[in-house]
Amino acid sequence: MFSISQTIAERKIQEAMAEGSLPDLSHWKDKPLPQDESLAKVAPDLRLAFKLLKNAGYIPEGLVLHKEILHTEELFRHASDEQDKLRHLRRISVLRTKMETCHGRSIHLDEDGPYFSRVVEQLNTPAK
Repeated sequence: MFSISQTIAERKIQEAMAEGSLPDLSHWKDKPLPQDESLAKVAPDLRLAFKLLKNAGYIPEGLVLHKEILHTEELFRHASDEQDKLRHLRRISVLRTKMETCHGRSIHLDEDGPYFSRVVEQLNTPAK
């Protein structure tokens, strides 16, 4: 038993077939759908959930951050002023840190870590 929406959809499909306005999709018969490259690095058991979220318009935070990093890097490449370049570099650094924490990577702030001296330097630099 069809619901009203299924009945309407089926009727529209039949009308389009009768008019010949449907595209020829016979080359897809008995072939799998093309792979979604954006899901290649997602675990197989999570792909369906990611695809549903993607189709609903949700973009994972990591992807948003990645796109923002690429955009800021492009701005950096085209910046002519040294202050703008420095601002873009700082923005890229902050975005990469956010992305690392988003992916569950911890930031090592111990004295031997790569960030410790930079954090101390920033704290000691007077604000402009």
